[in-house]
Amino acid sequence: MRFRKKSKVDADIPNSSMSDIAFLLLIFFMVTTAFAARKGIDFRLPKESEDVEQLDQVDVKAIEIEVLASGRILINKIPKNIRDIQPTIRPQLAIDPKKFVIIVVHNEATYGDMMDVLDELKEANVQNIALPSKEEIRSWM
Repeated sequence: MRFRKKSKVDADIPNSSMSDIAFLLLIFFMVTTAFAARKGIDFRLPKESEDVEQLDQVDVKAIEIEVLASGRILINKIPKNIRDIQPTIRPQLAIDPKKFVIIVVHNEATYGDMMDVLDELKEANVQNIALPSKEEIRSWM
């Protein structure tokens, strides 16, 4: 009796380790990829010992900018437009470049209006910007 040998080769691709390779590639790309973080507003906090002493010695009057729900703004309780911020603030900053600007945003005001005010202040080279919390605003009143 003669036995025939199989001369036909199977065309199967061995995929037993395919999932292992996929997980290794996934981990490799997750580790080596640099995630781009969106940069927010850059604030520099003052050094505690130096600036606190300076504030006690100098009478600092701040500029208050109120952002209303309607999109209008008040600069020291006077109604103004967004484009009036720089012409109003620059003369005061020429006298005292470290003058504080306090931005009070109403609850119904949009985020875009607040960012427009911050952009105008940045273009005016304002060094000291304060965004008080609701508790701080209540304590002032």
